[in-house]
Amino acid sequence: MPIPRHVVDNRVFILGLDWLYRDRMKGHEREELLACARKVSTRLKTAPADVPIEGYYAEDGLLTEYFRLMRTLQAVDEDRISEVEHLQEYRRLDEVTSAPIFGLAVRNGKLLSAGRDPLSMALVQAQPDWALDRLVTMAGDLARNSDDISLVGVAALTKDAVTITAVRESVVLWAEMVVGCARPKQEKFEFEWRVDESVSERAIHFIEAFRHLFGEELPKPGPENAERYWHAHRNTRILGRCVCLGMNDFAKPVQYYHWAIRSRNSEVAVHEFWSPERWTTDRYRRKPPTPPEGVGDG
Repeated sequence: MPIPRHVVDNRVFILGLDWLYRDRMKGHEREELLACARKVSTRLKTAPADVPIEGYYAEDGLLTEYFRLMRTLQAVDEDRISEVEHLQEYRRLDEVTSAPIFGLAVRNGKLLSAGRDPLSMALVQAQPDWALDRLVTMAGDLARNSDDISLVGVAALTKDAVTITAVRESVVLWAEMVVGCARPKQEKFEFEWRVDESVSERAIHFIEAFRHLFGEELPKPGPENAERYWHAHRNTRILGRCVCLGMNDFAKPVQYYHWAIRSRNSEVAVHEFWSPERWTTDRYRRKPPTPPEGVGDG
């Protein structure tokens, strides 16, 4: 009997890296970073934001609390930094939000930075002409011509809309918005590494930055870890991931620009749509918007 072969290509590797990142990041957010957000919020006397809970932050109460606290802190003007800059907790939040794993740190006059990754850069440069294919191409070119090591930047190198959307939803709290699966019964498998060298080399820098920031190791990209990334990618659930990328505040009412991953003709595709409301992964999975609200797949 031939040994079944599992191929670890760009998408499999990046979705595996995404799952490993999410799994570890949730632990830091539920504990250390939530405690920091509580302390800074208490010092500034700010209330948790009443906003849609995006991404995986709807999974449990601690992640939801953290998301709401951070959304409020992200809206605080930078002229209040002097009230909290002496706090170790603020310095830690500032360190994390400014980390290169989320892109170029841009403060935009606020208390905390947001990450401007290649997709954010593409949204800035392409506005107001936002279209899925154009943005994917632009983000890929910007990633390739920069030293960006963000998770979105690594995904952008592939110019794969599904992969980019999946990982952007993972970093929805940190990114700038522009204004284990069980093994099959067979015991032996072959794992073939087909990841582009440019993707794996850039991912190495992301992994090293993550280790420096949180003291945790992620598997090094390469054939020796193909099996780990294969099984990690099988753990991740990307269908229904929905991320709001930007908004048109000249429209009345305001219109929000989204990408979401859906199944079309037994294939995964990206649904591009505008809506007067911000859509979250949880809402999109329960009932996607009807066709009149937006069209577009990539």
